[in-house]
Order: sequence, then structure tokens, then C-alpha cells
Amino acid sequence: MKQCPRCQQYVDDYSSFCSRCGQDLRTETRPGTPPPIHTYTDRTDNPFDSYGPEGKCRGVAALFAILLGSLGIQYFYLGKTTAGILSIVLSLVTCGIWQVITIIQGIMMFSMTNEQFYEKYVMNPATFPLF
Repeated sequence: MKQCPRCQQYVDDYSSFCSRCGQDLRTETRPGTPPPIHTYTDRTDNPFDSYGPEGKCRGVAALFAILLGSLGIQYFYLGKTTAGILSIVLSLVTCGIWQVITIIQGIMMFSMTNEQFYEKYVMNPATFPLF
């Protein structure tokens, strides 16, 4: 049930007009309604906002690089499977030292903007985008 703003009559939720006064209920016009408040999702520097139709978040990719970088999970997430496999091989060959490089890469992903991340890691045709 909803209430008519003019006569305070309760009407069904699916009603378009008030049965008592004929008020149009499709657009609610209440005086003094504040404008909508912009939330943090309107900012372009939010690391967990997806950018572009691919929907790849730089925050998720950066967390993958920091936490699971030696397994190349960030590259698999970005759709670069060759780089993911190469990252696993480099981690095995260097006995885990490769993890330091991926931690630096994750920190750099957090520090760049969504547009820079999208151009460097998502749209870049390179097989192994490191820095």
C-alpha cells in the first residue's frame, strides 16, 4: 500500500491515480525532497569499480597480484593465460622470488587510475604486461 501525497488516502501499490482525489501517483512530487546524494561509486578512482564492458576491476586484479601473484592468478583473471602460465614457470624457476615482482605490480595497480589500468592490462594486446 502507498499513500497519496495530496489527500493521504491509502491506495494499492499498482494504482496510477488516487481513488479519492485523482492525484497522479506515477511520479511522486513531494515538495522539499532533497536531490539524490552521490555515493562513492560515482568516483572514477574507486579501485573496485569495473571499467568497460569487460568488467575487470583493478582492485581485484591488484589483490590477486599481491596475494596470489606467484600463481599468475591476476593474469588469468585479465584473460592473459600465456602470462599466467609464464608467471607460474618464473615462480618455480626463481624459487618464489617472482612473488616480490608481483607484489610490486599489485601495488602499482592500486596506484593507477581505472583508465590507465584498462589501457595497460585489459586492452593491451601484449601477452605479458608486467609494468
